[in-house]
Amino acid sequence: MSLPPLGPLAPGGAGREGEYSRWLDLTGRTGAEINVSPVHRLRIAGPGPTSLAALPTDNRPSSRQRGEAILAGRWRFGMSHVETPDGHAPWGPEFPTFHFADRIHRFHWLRDLGACGHEGEARGRALVMAWVEAFGKWDSFAWRLSVTADRLVNFLSAGPWLFEPLPGESRTTLLESIGRQMRHLQFSGVDETDLVSRFRIAVALCLCGAATEDGRKLLEQGLAMLEAECASQILPDGGHVSRSPEALADALIDIHAVEELLLRLGINAPLFLAKLQPRMAAMLSFFQLVDGGVVAANGGGDGVNGLVRTALRPHGGVNSKFSFARLSAYQRVLANDLNVYIDAGPGPDRPHGARAHAGALALSVDDGPERLITSCGANPDLDPELREASRRTAAHSVLSLNGEDSAVFTPDPFTGVRAPDGPAQLAVRRMEEGDQHLLEGQHAGWRVRHGLIYRRRLYVAMNGARITGEDSLSRPMSEAAPQFPGGLIPFEIRFHLHPDVQVADGPDDKTVYLGLPKRQHVWRFRSETLLSVEDSRYWGSEIAQKTRQLVIRGVADPGADGSQAPNCVRWALSRVHMGD
Repeated sequence: MSLPPLGPLAPGGAGREGEYSRWLDLTGRTGAEINVSPVHRLRIAGPGPTSLAALPTDNRPSSRQRGEAILAGRWRFGMSHVETPDGHAPWGPEFPTFHFADRIHRFHWLRDLGACGHEGEARGRALVMAWVEAFGKWDSFAWRLSVTADRLVNFLSAGPWLFEPLPGESRTTLLESIGRQMRHLQFSGVDETDLVSRFRIAVALCLCGAATEDGRKLLEQGLAMLEAECASQILPDGGHVSRSPEALADALIDIHAVEELLLRLGINAPLFLAKLQPRMAAMLSFFQLVDGGVVAANGGGDGVNGLVRTALRPHGGVNSKFSFARLSAYQRVLANDLNVYIDAGPGPDRPHGARAHAGALALSVDDGPERLITSCGANPDLDPELREASRRTAAHSVLSLNGEDSAVFTPDPFTGVRAPDGPAQLAVRRMEEGDQHLLEGQHAGWRVRHGLIYRRRLYVAMNGARITGEDSLSRPMSEAAPQFPGGLIPFEIRFHLHPDVQVADGPDDKTVYLGLPKRQHVWRFRSETLLSVEDSRYWGSEIAQKTRQLVIRGVADPGADGSQAPNCVRWALSRVHMGD
């Protein structure tokens, strides 16, 4: 049986034109309500599959904590929440935000209920049937292409517990809605402009085609689309074109799910599925940290919830030894337990930059299983306004000049979303000097606006006990000193700390101590100039967390060569041994 709604269904977006306009400004074309012709509605109508030949394996991690909250009637996505009385579905009155509506219609939360045993499975079935009664034939917001693809994958991946216990009439009703949604993607999936969503649509078509009777044509269409999207989105080095490690993990899980279902059904899987996965697994291993997650970068989170381990599990003990991902554009230094990453790439070519960040030369530091310096990160439930904020240079552990981003965000006419251009002349080199690794990078992101080149040098001790850094702003020697009416230009160098890091004052206003609780390690951060400890946010995990950031502020002379203050700031991060 299904659950009754909270009240009468409200028309999508009624009286919320301002919010809807802002939603579109942040999500682009993929966030817009989908308007189709009456002919399309007729084409997708009809019976659903009579049975399911097999169901894909759900390899994504679940959150029992979220499942228990939903069982208690508490729904939260980002900053918005809804509470429902016992025995009622959450739809009816308007959802608090378009983002909340977007997330709930995707049904990612269905596996969280499934993790709560028989009670969670029963509630999941009731909520699915309640959704089918309310939205199962059509809704201009809930049937957007990317949302429909996610929902179909999540319905099928729920497995037998969703379908088998349903009484005959309810099961037929659910399969009829699934049939409509399948045909909707079949006829309109190519219209999706968001590249990650196109990948997911191809996966949904493959899984639906393989799982349903007479689905051969749908499967062929899905495999053709998936091969094209893989060619477009998976780089030759195995990375994802968005440069997001978490997006790479998601894509690897999806590709494996398609291949595994085909093989289980005795269908020959296309060669491209087998060829891609080892390269992708090797690159994902490059990004994997000791805690099992990945670097939180370029629109992705840290994957500590098990996503990365799940993605790598079918591929054995992959352990990438390389230190530079040329096409994915990251540098890595391993020095005993110390793990250092530098973002060495500009924004991806369009139209692949819809989720990309302006984080060139940003730093990430981990001490064994504990994260120390990171970026603010992002997660799928993060509200669009905060996701946009997470893309800014100030949300990364790097210098920002005059409050401006190192890359320029401009609208991409294909996706309707702002994407970062640049920074120009970005280059990173590495070498060994004595007992140190040297990473040296520079870019000209502010050259046109302020006439300055940004350089970052990092000296990492091979014993993993010290990082010495130098951030500088300089005028190119070949150019005359520019004249700016404002004179000196303010800058900030930020070091965002992971929420687990404990901060203690040092002996002066240039020093702080950073404690890592798991192994009781202590690090000392010292700057040549005044150092402040300020509030920050970490969005790289499943829930937003308060944290702290270290900030060095200064002013740059637009005519200086960057060799000394005020245009050059030196700092050091060193491990403190008890008794020192």
